[in-house]
Amino acid sequence: MRRHLAELAEQPQSYDPPKRLRRGVRVDTQDQHGWTIHAIAPTDIEPQGTVVYLHGGGWIDEAAQQHWWLVQQIAAEAGTTVLMPVYPLVHTGGAAEFVVPIVAELSANTEGPLVLMGDSAGGTIALSTSLLLKERGRPADLTLLISPALDMRMENPEIDEVQPRDPWLVKKGQLMLTEMWIGEHGDDPILNPFLGDVRGVGRLVIFSGTRDLLNPDTRLFVARSSEAGAEVEYHEQPGHIHVYPLLPTPEGKRARRAIVDAVRETVTTL
Repeated sequence: MRRHLAELAEQPQSYDPPKRLRRGVRVDTQDQHGWTIHAIAPTDIEPQGTVVYLHGGGWIDEAAQQHWWLVQQIAAEAGTTVLMPVYPLVHTGGAAEFVVPIVAELSANTEGPLVLMGDSAGGTIALSTSLLLKERGRPADLTLLISPALDMRMENPEIDEVQPRDPWLVKKGQLMLTEMWIGEHGDDPILNPFLGDVRGVGRLVIFSGTRDLLNPDTRLFVARSSEAGAEVEYHEQPGHIHVYPLLPTPEGKRARRAIVDAVRETVTTL
C-alpha cells in the first residue's frame, strides 16, 4: 500500500472520461466547489432525478473503467443524470471531514429525486452524506451501497475469519487507509457511518459478497438498520468478492440490473 501511494504521488492517475462512450449517453464536465464534476446523462430522453455516484478505490484511486461502465449504464437505462465528483484523495489532502460536507452541498442542490450511491470507499462517502443530509432535513430518496466500508475501526472479530477467503482486501492495508481518511473522527456517527442513526435516512439498498472483508460489518449494519425500522433491501451473494456488482460475471450482471431497476423506480415514481 505504501509503495502504491508513493507511485501515485509521483504519477497521479487521470480522471478524464473514457474516450469512447456508450451509445446514447454524453458526459459534460464542470467545476463546482473547486472540484471537477462529471455529469453523465442520456441523449435520447429528458433525464429525471439525479444520482450522485462516489467511486471506490480506497480513497487513493481515481474512478476505474468499471465505474464508468456502471454510471453510463445507469444514466442510459434508468433515464437519469449521474454526477460523479472527482473528490480529493487522501494523499492529496482529502479527508472525511472536508469531503463529506461538500458532497452533501452538491447533493442538496440537485433537482428531482436524489439517489446517493457509492462502492467500497465511495460507499462510505455516500452513507456519510446521506446521514448528514438527514440531519439537515433533506434526506436522500435512495441510498445505494455496493460493498461499502462502514466501520472505520474494523473491530468486528468476524473480519479475521473472512480474511483467509478474501483474495483482494487485506485488513492491515485497509486500516491504514481508513485512518488516513477519518483521522481522529473514528467515533463520529456521520464520518464513521456504521455508528450513525439511520432512522429517517430514506430507503437503503445494499450489495455485498461473502468473500469480502467488509461483509461482516455490512451484515451487522443491515441487521441493526432493520431493527431500527429503516427500509433496507439487502442483496448478499454467497462466494463472491468485493464490489462483485462491478465485475463481468453473471452475478455481477444481475446485480447491475437490480441497481438500475432501483434507481429507475426512485427517479420516476417520486
